[in-house]
Amino acid sequence: MNTKVKQPRELNVELLRIVLMIMIVCHHFLMRGRGLHLLYTSESPLINQDALQGLFIDSFLIMTVNCFIFISGYYGIKFRVKTILSLFIQAVTYSIGIDIVFGLFNGESLSFDTILNGLLSVPNGQWWFITTYFFLYLLSPFLNLAGKYLSKYQFLYILGMLTLINFIIGFTLNPDSLGVLNGYSLFSFICIYFYGQAFGLYIDFRKGKFFYLMVYLICSLLIFGMFFTSMKYLSIGLAWRAFFYNNPLVLISAISFFFLFKSLKISYSRISFFSSSVLAIYLIHEHPRSADFLTDNLNRIATTYTIGSVYFTLFLIAVLLFVCGTLIEKVRSAVTEPFLNFLVAKFRLDRLDEKMK
Repeated sequence: MNTKVKQPRELNVELLRIVLMIMIVCHHFLMRGRGLHLLYTSESPLINQDALQGLFIDSFLIMTVNCFIFISGYYGIKFRVKTILSLFIQAVTYSIGIDIVFGLFNGESLSFDTILNGLLSVPNGQWWFITTYFFLYLLSPFLNLAGKYLSKYQFLYILGMLTLINFIIGFTLNPDSLGVLNGYSLFSFICIYFYGQAFGLYIDFRKGKFFYLMVYLICSLLIFGMFFTSMKYLSIGLAWRAFFYNNPLVLISAISFFFLFKSLKISYSRISFFSSSVLAIYLIHEHPRSADFLTDNLNRIATTYTIGSVYFTLFLIAVLLFVCGTLIEKVRSAVTEPFLNFLVAKFRLDRLDEKMK
């Protein structure tokens, strides 16, 4: 049984979560706002110089989801009923709320389907990441037992099997029966969660900031190189594999990016004000209606009001969205938090926390 005590999250890791979410927003802006997602669905896409520039930038952004899950595994998810209810209420609120806002602008009335879709937004996968993370959270008490009660070699054996399925067979062959889904799956999240545990418990990875930075940069360049080479000499289908979440290079890039920030010393305590809203930013900009709205208008706005370059303008819009989304989340939290506290107190749901321990 491993008895290592992990330290609480530091402000540098909270800053990392902010940076990661801004990078995720930029990734989605590139994919949809700049139309790069159409290249993936087209049988004979036109990869011009502008598209290559966008994909080159995206090779530095694609590791963000893996890095988020790695953080959860490294520090370990602390199961609390209030937290999981909070996430569910947050998703339902934004699902219904954003539908209502767009409905008002389009002259639509609130329908039963809107409410039902909102209530089922987590289980029906309206946001693939939220659904997958939600069930990872529910499984976390049992995933954490592996680090507590298995020997080092038993734990590393499980990690090796998960790696074989997700990052080797799943990446190179991707048989449907394994359910890897190019890394967009609960199975892949569990694998990355175990990697976070492994580095938190067993793997000593203390290097310098320059080492972490170089690994991140090299992996990102190799991701783009894999895409470009496969596109030129093999096929566009194989080329897109470079941007799959179960690409080993994407995982290594995410791990090195995490340790780069972990090696920093941050003392600005107000970071927590923004870091607590990162999931809200995801919910706001990835809601189907707001995502479609951004797809239709973002590239036009960025090219019309360019500051420096289109890509820098997109970055500034992502930062602005993060700030505005944080303010919206603070208001939402103030409104729904009393209801959440009432539920927990009324039904004494905190008793489950003790039983799970």
